[in-house]
Amino acid sequence: MLSWMTAAIVAIVGVAFAPALPAYTIIAVCLLSGLIASAALRLRWRGPLVAFLIAAAYAASFGVWRTAQLLPPALEGRDIALSFRVLTSPERRSEFPPHYRFDAKTDLKGLGRVRLSWYGEEPPSLGDSLHAQLRLRRPYGYRSPGAFDYGHWLFVSGYSATGYVRHPETAVFTPSAAPFSPEIFRQNLIAGPSAYLDRYRHSGVMKALLFAERSGINPADWALFAQTGTSHLMAISGMHIGMVLLWGWGLGRVAIFLCQRGLVLKPLLAMGFALSYAAMAGFSVPTQRAVAMAAMALLAYGVRRQISPWRSYFAAMLLVLVIDPLAPHQLGFSLSFAAVAILLWAFQGQRQPRSLSLLRSQWVVVIGLLPVLGLWGLGFSVASIPANLVAIPLVAFLILPALFAGLLLLKVWPWLADLLFSCADALLEYLQLGLALAAQWQPVIHFYPPSSALGLGFGAVLVILLPRGVPAKWLAVIPLLALFFWPAPRPTKGDLWVTVLDVGQGLAVLLQTQTKSLLYDVGPDFRSGFNTADAVVLPALAEFAIDRLDALVLSHGDRDHAGAASALLAKQPVVTFLRGEDIEKLERKGRDCHTAPAWVWDGVRFEFLHSAVSDQRGNNASCVMKISAGLAAILLTGDIEADIERKLMDVHDNNLSANVLVAPHHGSNTSSSAAFIAAVAPAEVVFSAGRNNHYGHPATAVLRRYQAQGSRCWHTGLHGAIQFRFQGGELADIRYARAWRYYWETPVTSPELCRKFNSEG
Repeated sequence: MLSWMTAAIVAIVGVAFAPALPAYTIIAVCLLSGLIASAALRLRWRGPLVAFLIAAAYAASFGVWRTAQLLPPALEGRDIALSFRVLTSPERRSEFPPHYRFDAKTDLKGLGRVRLSWYGEEPPSLGDSLHAQLRLRRPYGYRSPGAFDYGHWLFVSGYSATGYVRHPETAVFTPSAAPFSPEIFRQNLIAGPSAYLDRYRHSGVMKALLFAERSGINPADWALFAQTGTSHLMAISGMHIGMVLLWGWGLGRVAIFLCQRGLVLKPLLAMGFALSYAAMAGFSVPTQRAVAMAAMALLAYGVRRQISPWRSYFAAMLLVLVIDPLAPHQLGFSLSFAAVAILLWAFQGQRQPRSLSLLRSQWVVVIGLLPVLGLWGLGFSVASIPANLVAIPLVAFLILPALFAGLLLLKVWPWLADLLFSCADALLEYLQLGLALAAQWQPVIHFYPPSSALGLGFGAVLVILLPRGVPAKWLAVIPLLALFFWPAPRPTKGDLWVTVLDVGQGLAVLLQTQTKSLLYDVGPDFRSGFNTADAVVLPALAEFAIDRLDALVLSHGDRDHAGAASALLAKQPVVTFLRGEDIEKLERKGRDCHTAPAWVWDGVRFEFLHSAVSDQRGNNASCVMKISAGLAAILLTGDIEADIERKLMDVHDNNLSANVLVAPHHGSNTSSSAAFIAAVAPAEVVFSAGRNNHYGHPATAVLRRYQAQGSRCWHTGLHGAIQFRFQGGELADIRYARAWRYYWETPVTSPELCRKFNSEG
């Protein structure tokens, strides 16, 4: 029988992933109609239907309210004078130039939390109130295959805008009369102990374990935790809450000998310890789940009744969804509830010695989470099983107790607290040495099976984890292993796939034939250390199961085209490297593309079109590349300007036509002359540019020229990554990443006509 809790959960999750939301009036009419209709149903169906309707109405209302908190589109990219209050301690992102980042709440009516950058010395402190010029934009991120969508994460994490403080030196600090903020109170509470921990080598990990402050963990340590499957230890979750709850329970047992109400103190102290630790962690989704399930278990103990673990599980899930209907978009929600469901499924009705339970629970969770890891694009390593068998007891029984005891004794006996913190620091050092050995033994395996294969994997997991005695259940290992060997789709012989990746204000184009892969440009890097090779290009290569590039072409040396090349070459094997001009910061010099001959891969022709002008630098040194698959072709032009366009027409007048053109110089008015557009006569044109970029790309005049030609226009800042599939000698299919949208995103129509664009993107 369908449970009312299950019906409510299905409704909230369904609304969370809906592409659009109804208005309040439609929500109210549907809810009222459903409630009236439910009166005619049998009693057993009435509860689920009413729960479904109420939950759907609640989730939709939450979505309407949350979307209304977004920055109005008319204010994007404009300087706005606002007052704001700093909600988190500024985090230093780079040394030169100094760059800090923090969360804030502004006085703009209806606007929610914003994430601000401060470029300058002496940033504000936690709780400060200021008045300054801000430049904001709505949550936005790259939308490319395999890439982390920062804009998606921002919205589901409660942000309404991002931006930066204009001219920080002119910001005016104002007296604070803001109401009490639980977040600022928490930050102030942990500020002293957090600063004290900075003296230890592994202070970042220690802060993560105590306060869920993970920003101090350096990238190398994060990579190590990811390679060994121990990242979950750095996110305060059910295991951490469970250990603290047991400490409170043990203290309650001691209280039995001190007072007659010891039996009552056991659940009270256990719950108090768990709630306190969850509050220190900021009540993340995994801690909410753990606290909710613990509360139900302790309530059952207090009233001397048994509650089904599955009932506790679904009650906890429903509570988390009521608190945050967007929680299903968070990785912590999927991993936390999936891990608990796997354990309940595998251990229901079974009893084993605790030592065997610990060992079995590890492989059960590892096997059971494989489809979930594939769904989120995460990797798997066999080394995670022995690594967790050592790391979990070490953290739970030695490191965490030492850290908590040190925290409690810090104000009373600082010398003893220092001794305990030093012991925890030493244990973390040995732990990381062991994890490094495990990572060398077995690297991470990434797999990207299609949705159908993931569904098969989920079914295989359920069969494998059935109780003993089920005949032939181990045959389900075969479809589970197929997740790792599922062949990635590729073009057939003579066909071509071209993917213009979304790298913001820059360019990166991936070309695939049946057996070969070529990357044209890599996108930008930034002084903060962020680069689009790590963020976009490498995840896309992994998504397409490309373990090496047969050719890398850097059109020229500008940062928005070649800035991320160093990061790519350090991590991705490249057979042939060609470039339009010397790039000083690269150790590998490569070959001049202007002298490279044409070649054929799998029936697809690649050639560089030379302009007969030598010694060009900058934009006009760009490699111009034409790729032909039968009668269809695509033209890649880098950042060439009108002068080089004329030279190309003089030399290659009969060889410029192409079905698809990646617009020169991102649609700048210095390029895309009317004569050049007529010579190419593209049916499709792509502008690889950032959304609302301050260059004004693509320019209005350029859009009008393509409109006059009859071309259809695509914009990576609006459409995300765009893939063109050439099949049978013609352009057969066009796909773009933002074809599917969430309800808070602006809808994009395909195909987008040039006349619908403007210079603001």
